[in-house]
Amino acid sequence: MTSKLPLRYAAVLALCAAACSGGAAPPPRAVQRAAPAAAPAPAAAAAPTAAPSDAPTADPRDALAPLAGGRGAAAVDSAAAAAYFAQQVAEKRYTDALFAQRLGAEMVVRKIAYPAADGLTIPAYLFAPADGAAAAAGRASRPVVLFAHGGVHGDFGLVHLEQVRSLVAHGYVVVAPEYRGSTGYGPRFYAAIDYGGREVEDVVAARDYLATQLPAADLGRVAVMGYSHGGYIALHAVVRYPALFRAAVAHVPVADLPTRMRTHPAWYQAVFAAQPGFGATLAEDPRPYVERSPSSHARRLRTPVLVHAADNDDDVFIAENRILRDSMVAAGMDRAGLYSYREFHEPPGGHSFGVLDTPQGRESWAETLAFLARHLGRSK
Repeated sequence: MTSKLPLRYAAVLALCAAACSGGAAPPPRAVQRAAPAAAPAPAAAAAPTAAPSDAPTADPRDALAPLAGGRGAAAVDSAAAAAYFAQQVAEKRYTDALFAQRLGAEMVVRKIAYPAADGLTIPAYLFAPADGAAAAAGRASRPVVLFAHGGVHGDFGLVHLEQVRSLVAHGYVVVAPEYRGSTGYGPRFYAAIDYGGREVEDVVAARDYLATQLPAADLGRVAVMGYSHGGYIALHAVVRYPALFRAAVAHVPVADLPTRMRTHPAWYQAVFAAQPGFGATLAEDPRPYVERSPSSHARRLRTPVLVHAADNDDDVFIAENRILRDSMVAAGMDRAGLYSYREFHEPPGGHSFGVLDTPQGRESWAETLAFLARHLGRSK
């Protein structure tokens, strides 16, 4: 495990530092060295996409200007960071176009947006069965899956294309929120990261969009799922809002932040300490790390949860999910039928095994579909 600060985290540390202190800390020089010149968008990205007009700004330069502070070297760094964020935006538009191209002939594919609880605009993908009979009749008939993406800073990408195809083929409406901190929407949105905090509410707020914009969505039958950080969000969502969900699926989820901090390098810990929701390292203030760990809230679980983990995971080390498992067992959630856990032994891909076309990956997905069908049913 390297101690070098990866490029995708360098910018957010500076952005968070400036936002929290009000100072003029420029992006670190890692951005200047590693960020490419403003890369041309792929050909498919040149065409306009279905991105909402009120989505967060795609021009990062205005947000980065205060960081440069008018100083020569800092201004150079700021320009490099601006190019870096501009490339993220171009890549996101390209992903939007590819989702529409590859899935648009067989289902409804839309880029939508809705307000979060604090008014921030949250972009999202909407995937739904193509037949409009239920929608035309205005009857709530389609169960819903909220699909949260992974990554400390990440986005919903083509790695989940086949899973989306499978879920929609089984009759589910799928909404994939690009919660605050996601990449592809400029530096302000990126720097708004709130790990284990308001990002959870961003995902849950997708239900309000469905309530007003998609009458065919049955909000009495909603599940939330995700991989890694997305699984972490799914676990928090059902603990905080048990009445809103019938089930949750969390694959290789981040489960215990104190353990995660102790097993990851200093640059990774710094990403958390720079966020207002944490404000310090684990050693300086463990309270928010404990409070934002699913393992701390096992006794509050009221919604059936399926967790799959890999004992060779080199990102979410198995110790995290064994702590969560032990907490759930101690709380009696396994005996109550609310917590189902399976640990795969050395599956190919480790942390990514669940999205790979391998025997273990296919088995994991088959169990996921069976779990969702058991708790949500299919379209009426």
